Amino acid sequence: MRAISIIKSEHKNLGAVLYSLDKLIEEIDDGKQPDFCIFHGLFTYIDRFLDRYHHPKENHYLFPKLLARAPETESLIRELGQQHTEGEILFVEMLKALSAYEFSGDSDYPHFRESVTRYTEFERNHAQKEEEELLPRAREALETSDWEEIDAAFDENEDPIFGNKWNDEFSDLLNKLISRLPAPLGLGDDWKK
Repeated sequence: MRAISIIKSEHKNLGAVLYSLDKLIEEIDDGKQPDFCIFHGLFTYIDRFLDRYHHPKENHYLFPKLLARAPETESLIRELGQQHTEGEILFVEMLKALSAYEFSGDSDYPHFRESVTRYTEFERNHAQKEEEELLPRAREALETSDWEEIDAAFDENEDPIFGNKWNDEFSDLLNKLISRLPAPLGLGDDWKK
């Protein structure tokens, strides 16, 4: 059942990224100029990790095993699978809104802000539903042999920002976030005092 703790850890890491997005939006609302490189870095992280590793592992390993052992979870599994697809659509909309904002300027900020807010709220609610409804059912219904395969799949995930192996590609992004965001995730302006 290592996959349960991995999934919860990945949700926590995603929560840190969503928090970062929210704080960056607050900074812009307060008049600070946007750092588009940070937004691009966070969006690359979401694309590379959440949509390429985390959700596909749930879709291909956890969901089918649970459905086979607990058919009564079909509607929940279908809903969560649809949310994965919807999250990808919201992500693309957010990425397009960033491009428009970066290209056209302040006139496109309200749409960008709305797309970020919609995405962060959606992903938080999705992770909460998985943790409160799906994972308890999986813990009850799945057998050791099921968990062996699911655990092996999730063990292969290596989070490029928060994982044990430092990923040079994301190190600059992480350093920028730590120096810019307020505690508890970053040092914000406090470290300069």
